[in-house]
Amino acid sequence: MSHPVCYELRIHIDDTQKDALIDILHEFDEHNFVEGALDCDVEFEYDYEHLSRDYYGELVRQVPVILYSEDMQHLSTLRDNLLTETSARSIPLSAGQLILQPIADQNWRESWKASFKPIDIAGRFAILPPWENPADFAQPHKIIIDPGMAFGTGQHETTKLCLELLLELKTVPKKVFDVGTGSGILAIAASMLGCEKIVGNDIDENSVHIAQVNAKDNNISNTTFTGTPIEEIADKDFDLIFANIQLRPLTKIFGDIVGHTRTGGTIIVSGILNTEIDDFRDLVQRSGGIVKKVVSLGHWSGIVCERPLSENKQP
Repeated sequence: MSHPVCYELRIHIDDTQKDALIDILHEFDEHNFVEGALDCDVEFEYDYEHLSRDYYGELVRQVPVILYSEDMQHLSTLRDNLLTETSARSIPLSAGQLILQPIADQNWRESWKASFKPIDIAGRFAILPPWENPADFAQPHKIIIDPGMAFGTGQHETTKLCLELLLELKTVPKKVFDVGTGSGILAIAASMLGCEKIVGNDIDENSVHIAQVNAKDNNISNTTFTGTPIEEIADKDFDLIFANIQLRPLTKIFGDIVGHTRTGGTIIVSGILNTEIDDFRDLVQRSGGIVKKVVSLGHWSGIVCERPLSENKQP
């Protein structure tokens, strides 16, 4: 049986610049790519019962962003456009970092699937692509996410940090807001843990649709996804707010995030580089919040913040 020839465009870019690259790809209406995933050229013994966290952490910064297509001209044009756009935005990327070539395994659809390994989060969540059998996994909660559709497949450190910090909460929050929901993975996880009401918003209409589809595929019915910006969200008493957002856009809305959190409520933030943590602490203080905990994975920080019960109780 013959298979159509497929080409890949491998973009070797520093991990700290990957999110900026992803933003450009989305602007170019490119959504089907491997973002920081283990690709099919990496040989590794896979044990369903002992999913490795550290293995991912060690390798994610060494692998490129990859796009697959049977249309070589499309990838060639995309390569040229990426070089032009990254140069205009002062993002370091040279022609030698973009490699366009046919892939050796022409059954490329199966090879693409092989690049997505299930991910374990603290033994509680298994994040699975739709072709895996959930019954093969012992974790009590299985989240099915179609990779390449929207940000938040669980493979990025920031998503993992948010999920791990969620699991560390002493009580299950009743009312949750996921700001910039992307794939909806954090909202879905909150529902699986027993949160009663979850709202997710995103300014990207495509992400809102994808989050709705993912919630339906995971049999989640108590979530509402909307394109309404946070300043127009009426509820202002959320027990928990997620913000997996980079520092620059977060700066514009963090005051609103604190304002939508009930007093004593929790804010879980990621998307903050380790080098930006001092700037983020200043932002939290200016916005009336408190930083309670900071953890890191790779280049990224996950932060637990709180809206204090009163100004007098701030340390």
